[in-house]
Amino acid sequence: MTGGGDGLSGGQPHDALFRSVFGDPEHAGSELRSVVPPELIGHLDLDRLVRQDGTFIDDALRHRHTDVLFATTVRGRDAYLYVLLEHQSTPDPLMAFRMAGYQHRIWERHLDMYPPEAGHRPLPLIIPIVIYQGRRRWTAPTDLAGLLDVDPELSVAAGDLIPRVFYLLDDLTVIDEHEMRARPLSTAARLTFVSFENAPGDRDATRWMGEWADDLAALDQRWLVPIFTYILRVSVTPVDRLVDFATTLGPDVKEAAMTTAEQLIAEGESRGAARGEARVLINMLTLKFGELDDDTKNLVRGATADQIDLWSARFVAGAADIDAVFDR
Repeated sequence: MTGGGDGLSGGQPHDALFRSVFGDPEHAGSELRSVVPPELIGHLDLDRLVRQDGTFIDDALRHRHTDVLFATTVRGRDAYLYVLLEHQSTPDPLMAFRMAGYQHRIWERHLDMYPPEAGHRPLPLIIPIVIYQGRRRWTAPTDLAGLLDVDPELSVAAGDLIPRVFYLLDDLTVIDEHEMRARPLSTAARLTFVSFENAPGDRDATRWMGEWADDLAALDQRWLVPIFTYILRVSVTPVDRLVDFATTLGPDVKEAAMTTAEQLIAEGESRGAARGEARVLINMLTLKFGELDDDTKNLVRGATADQIDLWSARFVAGAADIDAVFDR
């Protein structure tokens, strides 16, 4: 499976920042220390998190979810930490069902890599975490049992036949600034969450960035650039205003802002041609296959020039349907 998208901005800014920051063991570990129960966290080897390749998300949900998987050990036994970002504006009512499916895929891959041995239990522990940064607080069940259409009396009678598959929830909508500062998060992780909450659609992100000036000034350019990139992509903050603000925080922060601006300008020039090609491909697909759904349009609009060239070639070669164009 391939990486995902995001419902706010064509699929890429949330994903890119989340994977950049929380794909790093240090920052992922700081989030785990914030949400995993203390009685369990002490048994996890967070100093030896090893990021795993790939994603386990359904292709149809790539615009809603982004995930990272780490291998570790618990008391010397294999274990996995699975972190998923839900970046829609409202909760996914089926998240417990989806997380159960994603864990099943992780176990399947583990069994492919490590065939069962006689006398050993074959499945490792998975600790699943959902990070939610929408506009409304999370209300969906965090246990698969909460989705079953059974009344309380039948549930008691069924007993252990009722499946219990839980995930830990980190609902950022209920975390205020004081709580965010008090968490054992790394600086990059904290600023990522703050950016997720405040940047989308903001006309001048420097207003709230000033409240986090100390954290920004202390952050390495390796993390400042993706955070600045995200802010400029999802807000309407003028680039020169961000650069002016960064200048007040010191030469390193200014350099990171300048680097971000230069990269976005270069990217914009290369994407200009791709956007024109995307419009043409959307029009051709619509003429042949009928009106496209929003997910397909966003997929084309967010694609690279190489991807559009490939899909156009399949279309011209006589793809029988829309799925054949995208090879899905």
